[in-house]
Amino acid sequence: MDYAAMYRQAMADGATDYAMTIVTSARQAAEAEAITPEDIAALVAEVKANPPQ
Repeated sequence: MDYAAMYRQAMADGATDYAMTIVTSARQAAEAEAITPEDIAALVAEVKANPPQ
């Protein structure tokens, strides 16, 4: 699952609540070791580049 792309699209759509849900889901997936460190890094970079207002 491409969390960074999903976050980017949610922010582009102005759906900040959904974007935060995506971040929460990614955090849970990371805790379960279900996503790669690269996926986490990509999401972190996306959030830093386009933070919620």
